[in-house]
Amino acid sequence: MYIKNKTWLKFMNNTSWILFKEIYAMLISLVVGSLSARYLGPSNYGLISYGGSLISFFLIVSQLGMSNVIILEIVRKPQSVSSYLGTAVYMRLVVSVISVCLIQGIIMCLEPDNGLLHRVTFLQSVSLIFQTSDVLFCWFHAKMEMKYVTLAGMIALTFVSIWRIALLVVNASIEWFALSLSISALISCIMICIFFSMRAKVKLKFNFSDGVIILGNSYHFIINSVALTFYTQIDKIMIGKAIDETILGYYTAASAISVMWEVIPNAVLNSARPLFVQKYDMDRKEFLKRYQLVILGISILGIGVGIGFMFFAKLLVWILYGPDYYAAIPALKILAWATVCSSIGSVRTTWMVLNNKSKYMEYFTLIGAVINISLNLVFIHFWGYIGAALATFITSFITGIILPFLFRGTREYALIFIGSFRQILNFVEYIWNKITIKDRER
Repeated sequence: MYIKNKTWLKFMNNTSWILFKEIYAMLISLVVGSLSARYLGPSNYGLISYGGSLISFFLIVSQLGMSNVIILEIVRKPQSVSSYLGTAVYMRLVVSVISVCLIQGIIMCLEPDNGLLHRVTFLQSVSLIFQTSDVLFCWFHAKMEMKYVTLAGMIALTFVSIWRIALLVVNASIEWFALSLSISALISCIMICIFFSMRAKVKLKFNFSDGVIILGNSYHFIINSVALTFYTQIDKIMIGKAIDETILGYYTAASAISVMWEVIPNAVLNSARPLFVQKYDMDRKEFLKRYQLVILGISILGIGVGIGFMFFAKLLVWILYGPDYYAAIPALKILAWATVCSSIGSVRTTWMVLNNKSKYMEYFTLIGAVINISLNLVFIHFWGYIGAALATFITSFITGIILPFLFRGTREYALIFIGSFRQILNFVEYIWNKITIKDRER
């Protein structure tokens, strides 16, 4: 009983740190982010988002889908930490440098006469190189010591927030705001490297064989992540290219607000992943029970959030971006439900990794990419950025909810998903027991 309570407390402490950082980041965005968006205006805000869409795509490419694989291996083979992490760092650094060059080439082809966009995109893209240190996050995830990652992120966020406020005071140009992303990544890189050297006591080394293993186990995630990012960012690229940066500014504002609540499910899933691996290896029945409780909790939360956005979309836009961005409200109400579907769908990643079903993630995402691009080509033509929001929702609903039912290899997960809703009473009882245990301990 003592061991179970100790593990639970460690999980709660780890999750609390992740949530604290994400909530802190969200609060900063409420102040500094909204002030910056108002200062820049929909046009310049859309311009930064245009380049940022390409950077988001290459950020996923540079990650090489390694995180889930490395965390799994660190938990199961702690003796291989040095070579796994070291190899991953070197691989990601090389891909990040190549990505920066490719981004510049692509943006020059898409917008050959837009010198401002070229400069803004380059200043943002340098952040990819500094984000190589994100590989070290895997060690802290596996050891459930996310407070150090949280501290690194908060220090970087605080410094950059002060930087951006200073830019507002001196009426700086858009290029200086674009540089903020790279400065944040640099500070985070420095801090996480310091914490890693203090806590891990691991000397990183490159091993070609481990590199082959990592790529072999993660290539499904690479394809999945690239396709996912492509179809989640293609709408912004198409709006920026087919309409203009001002409309893209409205759409970006709606998209940014719609994903704010994701800090909660992401924190729970990231913190619980090592526990799920351990429990899956030791007690499948207990794993299934806890896993279904997580699915149920995130589903209930998502539905509540979706309903909340329908009623309070205008208020949120007014608070965060001001009346100039009211055109974002219709898109926000649609994108909110797209986010709900994608968050519910993201829970299945853990099950697929543990059951060697990663290839289906690749199938789901490729299908999603085809659906999303096809719908965007039609919907944007007829309904503009509202059509892009509809395309995103339909795609998220199909990939996040429907597709697991259509493949024989993932119907087991589909049954687990349905079964999770039978756990409502167990979910309430589980939460109540944890609360009363804490009260007794006090």
